[in-house]
Amino acid sequence: MKELYESLRPKEARILRWSAAAAAAALWFSIAWRTAWVLLLVPMIGGGFVFFVRRNRRLDPLGHAEDDDFF
Repeated sequence: MKELYESLRPKEARILRWSAAAAAAALWFSIAWRTAWVLLLVPMIGGGFVFFVRRNRRLDPLGHAEDDDFF
């Protein structure tokens, strides 16, 4: 899959990303049509993930903590 993605031209890669985003949005709204709590739950989970990833990168940008010398 990675080889296929790397062989795409920039325009094709952009089209692939936007179509994946549109499919995810359509799926999200179709599920939310049935149960409204999904409209709030999915963005909260995504926002929490982004928050924790950014905090982790800010605290340890290279991924090397001081206590990794155990091995």
